[in-house]
Amino acid sequence: MSTTLLRELYGELTRLYIAGSDLAVGDFRLKRLVPQLLQLGERAPVFKRLGEGVETLIETAPVIEKPTAVQLQELTLLLSSVLHTQGETAPSSETRELDALPMDLPTAYSSRRLTEVQDALESTGGGRYEIITQAYKDGLFQDLRLLIPAMGALNDPYAELADYIKDHVLPDYGPQIIPMLKGWFNIAGGRSDARAVEVIGKIGGEGERDFIRQAAAEGSEPVRISAIGYLAGCDAYVGDLLEWSADGKKTIRAAAYAALAESGTERAQERLYQAFSGKDRDLAADVLSRREHSPLTARLVSDARKELEEARKHAEAKVKLPSIWTRLEAYLDSFRGKSVPELNAFYEEVLEEGTFYHGLGWTRMLHDAARYAGDQGGDRALALLLKLERSHASYLSYAFRLSLRMRKPAEVYEHYSAYTKGAFKDTLVQELERVLYISTSRMYPRVWGSGEEYGREVRIPSPKELADRFDRRWLEWAISRDAALVAAVMSEPGHQATTIYLKNKFAGMMAESEESFLVLWEGLNRAGVGEEERREAIVAALEGKQRGLYRFDYEMFRQLTLLPASYRDRLAALKNRYRYDAAKQLDYIIDSISEVQS
Repeated sequence: MSTTLLRELYGELTRLYIAGSDLAVGDFRLKRLVPQLLQLGERAPVFKRLGEGVETLIETAPVIEKPTAVQLQELTLLLSSVLHTQGETAPSSETRELDALPMDLPTAYSSRRLTEVQDALESTGGGRYEIITQAYKDGLFQDLRLLIPAMGALNDPYAELADYIKDHVLPDYGPQIIPMLKGWFNIAGGRSDARAVEVIGKIGGEGERDFIRQAAAEGSEPVRISAIGYLAGCDAYVGDLLEWSADGKKTIRAAAYAALAESGTERAQERLYQAFSGKDRDLAADVLSRREHSPLTARLVSDARKELEEARKHAEAKVKLPSIWTRLEAYLDSFRGKSVPELNAFYEEVLEEGTFYHGLGWTRMLHDAARYAGDQGGDRALALLLKLERSHASYLSYAFRLSLRMRKPAEVYEHYSAYTKGAFKDTLVQELERVLYISTSRMYPRVWGSGEEYGREVRIPSPKELADRFDRRWLEWAISRDAALVAAVMSEPGHQATTIYLKNKFAGMMAESEESFLVLWEGLNRAGVGEEERREAIVAALEGKQRGLYRFDYEMFRQLTLLPASYRDRLAALKNRYRYDAAKQLDYIIDSISEVQS
């Protein structure tokens, strides 16, 4: 028996359930079906009953006693019974077990709590990164329902978010998600598939090495780059890595070199060494620069020393110097972060001839040598750095810092206080500032508005710490050389010249930077200037400025909020100078003062 007509009738009755049974009276769609049902009723009585039921439902005669709702219900019940007897339950094809990927993941959270996270994973726009990172911290990603959206987010257009999913969210699910990732993975795909390979490589371990090797050999360029990295340190794949280090694509060769550097085999190390004599010199040097130790360092130092000998031979002609320097730069890159006896001797040789190499313009090598010697320390290193210092002011910082570690405060002062002008004096002041205080940033609540803002903190050594490391004569030297921040850190109570000098400098330097304000503020405090007098200095400085600030730095703003009510009118008089954030901050300060007064 054909069910087409029955299903059409079922659809019309369903429509009336939604629209209302009263609309059945005179319905032309039902009326159209009646002749067909009655015709079929000649062979099957059930069709006749259905046809008569439809006629009764659409009838408008007052003799009809049953309400249309009851008639609709009875007709639908009959029709449903007929439809249920007409279906086939036997399978039409061969049976097999369902494909299943068992997951040991709960569904403990409410849909309402997960909806925001799921929307952030599946949409675009700002604010999503914070939602997702917070959800990860709260453990929401242990819920099974977020797994598929998280996998899809590997393709998010916001790379930082996609990388966060790759590095944190998906690895936390563990190896159980690897079958799903493989099903989703496209070996010829782009960056999202490369991220999937990284997740599999991270959580799959030894068991997935063959899959990773296939991706490294057959995948698209981004897939290959990601996969090659997960073959590092596995000697069984050194042959493949050697082959890929000769690939036509530079990015593939770079990935292969990076993986070879993790191998201790002779073949791997020899291939890296060979790269220094060819077009991939920079690639090999970059790889080695990121390793703390390398078996090649001693050999490369020996080669670099030969380059220095060549440079001295051709110093006058200078024709070969550019190519020599190009090779030397690669060696210097590979030496970064290393410490071996051969390197000690190499850098000592460089510092011995510091004036010569400075004349060639090879200052990068001299800075590397000076930094290395400063880290190593010792009398020999200090003597070489002091010698190099005399050739140019840019090398002063290395000798100065090592002198602070090795010499008495009076000896350091007597040597460096001789620099009274020019580049040496300016460099010395900058270096003193670097060692005298540490500036860091942190987030503060924006009390004058919504959200948070960055503010700086300055850590200044205590007077005892200063006395242990610095000669007291630095204070007068700083004042005479107009080094205000140095003088502020060194200031001490009862030193009238310091107090006068810092007060004069405060008005001009207060708004230069938040660091300047914080250091000068603490300097005035150490000089014995009270808080009331310092706050008066802030207001006086603001009154003296012709143009208002764009924003009051956090500590300056905080100090202004602590002013007594007597300052309200003076601050109100400044309002026409300020716009943007500073205007909002000033309004908040004035309101705060008003509240205190009331």
